[in-house]
Amino acid sequence: MLQAADYCLVLARPDTATRPTAGAFVLIPRNAPGRSVIANWDVMGMRATRSDSLVLEDCSLSPDAVVYQSEDIREFRRGTASWAWGSYTAVYLGVAGAIFSEIVRVVKGRQVPGYSQPLAYHPDVRRQVAQMSAELEAARLIMYRAAWLYDNEGPTDETSAALYRAKYVVGETVGRIARVALTLSGSHGIFKGGRIEQLFRDGALGALHAPPSDFCLWNMGIHELGLDLAEITPPLKPAT
Repeated sequence: MLQAADYCLVLARPDTATRPTAGAFVLIPRNAPGRSVIANWDVMGMRATRSDSLVLEDCSLSPDAVVYQSEDIREFRRGTASWAWGSYTAVYLGVAGAIFSEIVRVVKGRQVPGYSQPLAYHPDVRRQVAQMSAELEAARLIMYRAAWLYDNEGPTDETSAALYRAKYVVGETVGRIARVALTLSGSHGIFKGGRIEQLFRDGALGALHAPPSDFCLWNMGIHELGLDLAEITPPLKPAT
């Protein structure tokens, strides 16, 4: 939302950092000297987020612009997961539900010339709609449980794992439903401006929108196995 935001929160790595997990969150006002924006957010999906490139060149701010700093920001990430990314997990669940509703409307209303019934009566269409329904309901219940855990227990280890689980399942589900719906809608669904085409572009990005599916699985595996984070080898070699 960079076009409209009065402030933007930037994650920076302090010069004094000694660990790969170190970071500082800096609140940068819209009129900060040295701040500019490159309007390059021309992407397949998530277009409404307007995540254009922020440029900071010789941008000096007062010390109180740093609102949080730690040698290990993972605790901050866990404590803010419900609104930082747990919130838009529910958005992708809504996208999946919208795709499902639209493809149901399409196959019930489209009748192939020469046949007396709409596409909904075709056994392959019925089977795929049933599969989408089951996957969507499973994703919905997993999302609801994660929200329930956070409401009742706060940012515990179990809640954090549940939010990662929800993001993984919802992200994968919306991508699958989007692909199947596009296939069922045929060439009618690929026209620019069409509802299926629009929803497909957003749904296809569910699995890679941070935290991506692999990162969710990485954290879920650590939780389920009860591993000590300090004993886990980093996925990439840290810079010296």
